Amino acid sequence: MRISRFARRKALGMGLLINGRGLAMVQTAPGRDASAEVPVWHWQSLGGLDEEPWADGVWPDPKWVRQVRQRCGFQAQLLAMAIPREHLHSVHLQIDSGIPMRQWRAALSERLQDSLPWPLQDCLWDFQTLDAAQVPSAAAFDGGRPAWLSQALQEQAVQNIEVLAMPREWAAQCEHWCNQAGMQLVRLEPPWQASLRWQTYAQKHNVGLLQENPALYDAGLTEEEQAVVGGLALGAGLT
Repeated sequence: MRISRFARRKALGMGLLINGRGLAMVQTAPGRDASAEVPVWHWQSLGGLDEEPWADGVWPDPKWVRQVRQRCGFQAQLLAMAIPREHLHSVHLQIDSGIPMRQWRAALSERLQDSLPWPLQDCLWDFQTLDAAQVPSAAAFDGGRPAWLSQALQEQAVQNIEVLAMPREWAAQCEHWCNQAGMQLVRLEPPWQASLRWQTYAQKHNVGLLQENPALYDAGLTEEEQAVVGGLALGAGLT
């Protein structure tokens, strides 16, 4: 429900992707015409720097990141980053549909105790329901079965759940690093989720990747990396 007669301007969001060659920043560029809201891209190579920015393990020096951000003129404060695959664990579970939704988290936590590579109390986790098409076993519903049987199987009294978990300590370190770099971390998500968001956006807006971003192509940023960082920026702007 709108509480003001004035339209609110969508917040600027930024996606950040770091690899061994440098970092890519993408900022959303909201305008009056949604069809013209093409994100702005920036690539910063590690080459030619006086000092190595990777002094603190996997995190670049936040002061260096601040300088890069100021140099490219990005104003976004809201930041989204991808969860590295080594810090992300996915579990598929089933839960009785008769259990009230408000009790799902407690029921899932019991099931997760022995399903994660880290102690449950040391994890941040969330879940989403999956429809039949997203569940691996759904392929078993072949056309050789009677329609009534396939329908009955699909209406089984269970909910298919995907749980995503990551170490709480790593998330806290990431948030602290973002604050030092002058940005507010508002979203951490799997890279494939960000990539899908960008692909959907690119299809609707006819936005190219390598063709329209020669600097990113020359930097060796893959199409998948570009899709991830673009999707991260779009996700941060939705917060």
